[in-house]
Amino acid sequence: MSSREQKKLQTRHAFFNAVLDLCMTGQAFSSISLRQVTREVGVVPTAFYRHFDDMESLGRALVIEELGSTLAILSDSLQIGRKRSFDRQIAKSIQLFLYMVSDQPYYWQFLVSERYGGSDAVRTAISDLVKNHTQNLADDLALQPAFTHINAYDRRLLAEAGINMFFSWIIDWLELTYTEDHDDEIDLNEVEKNKQLMLHNCTRQAQMLFYGAYNWKSSEETRLKD
Repeated sequence: MSSREQKKLQTRHAFFNAVLDLCMTGQAFSSISLRQVTREVGVVPTAFYRHFDDMESLGRALVIEELGSTLAILSDSLQIGRKRSFDRQIAKSIQLFLYMVSDQPYYWQFLVSERYGGSDAVRTAISDLVKNHTQNLADDLALQPAFTHINAYDRRLLAEAGINMFFSWIIDWLELTYTEDHDDEIDLNEVEKNKQLMLHNCTRQAQMLFYGAYNWKSSEETRLKD
């Protein structure tokens, strides 16, 4: 990569980071202006158009390039459903997931905040990303002997339930992490106690979901009306 290409890539990432920084302060992506972003990056507004067509294309690129890479790493790292024998398989997977959230808080906060946000482009990009991640987990579950008796349709529903449950933990976990890192007067022992309690509860929820699915029969009829 030439120095010019490197600089262009760095500026592109600077735009991504500017958006993440602004969103981390509580601002919704749909309310962020082009001028705000360029001011954060330290470039003139016209420089923005060398990288993106508009704010929507910036948001879409952020989701695909940055969040996409994060979820890909998560998919490769998680152990749930893999056809291997691991002691405390679910517990280790939940711990890995939450610690990844701690490592990249801006990405995960943006994902959960904008998943149902006001930007159509960002919302659609996140939806496509989550659907792809859900299918990867469903395919992964198909490799696990415990779920071979469940048909592909139900494994997909199980994966979707799992993903939605995992994502529901993110904000609470980030609040614990943020308090730990930014409040000098906080009792760190109390924070660690709360983190361990949350880790325990999240793991137990996942165990109930996946152990329950082990006893599910795809032949079971689902009746919506009598």
